[in-house]
Amino acid sequence: MTTLGPDMAARFKAGDLAALRQVVEAYQHRLFGMGMKLFGKRDEAADFCQDAFLRAFEKRKTYDAARPFEPWFFKVALNVGRAKMRRRREIPMGDDLPEGKVDARGEEDLLQEESRHRVRQALARVKPKYRESLLLRFDGDLSLKEIAKALGISEGTVKSRLNRGLRAFQKAYVREVKGYEMCASGEVVG
Repeated sequence: MTTLGPDMAARFKAGDLAALRQVVEAYQHRLFGMGMKLFGKRDEAADFCQDAFLRAFEKRKTYDAARPFEPWFFKVALNVGRAKMRRRREIPMGDDLPEGKVDARGEEDLLQEESRHRVRQALARVKPKYRESLLLRFDGDLSLKEIAKALGISEGTVKSRLNRGLRAFQKAYVREVKGYEMCASGEVVG
């Protein structure tokens, strides 16, 4: 887990652009992963990241330097994601075709991308409050305490949401895999 030191967080709050660059470098991969799971498309995930970093910088004065930076940052990012999701009308389904690579490992890459696509599809079917908890835990790599702070809920509620979210994800993923297998075998799906 990447964390910013108190000095860097204080510099970020003060508006230091070098500190902003460090925040982007420290969290861009985790944030992009969350964006992919929320929106399913690379361009939307990239837009989400850019908007989240921009919003965090705009709201930097609200950050309490006496507290850990990550829960505050991921709460801001999650609020950006929520707003974007409210503006969407369709369920995120992901890119139609994976971006392919032409090399000796092409088939392996395609299979891995199909697997990631099924994960995104299943996660899109999980209720938002459970999906948010899962994303903060597994993509954000936040502790239960940090998730509770980010979402403004108790640790017990976080545990409950993670448990229910994992069960819902598992059911959705099994349905996704079965649907994929039925399509691959030529069976009628519907």
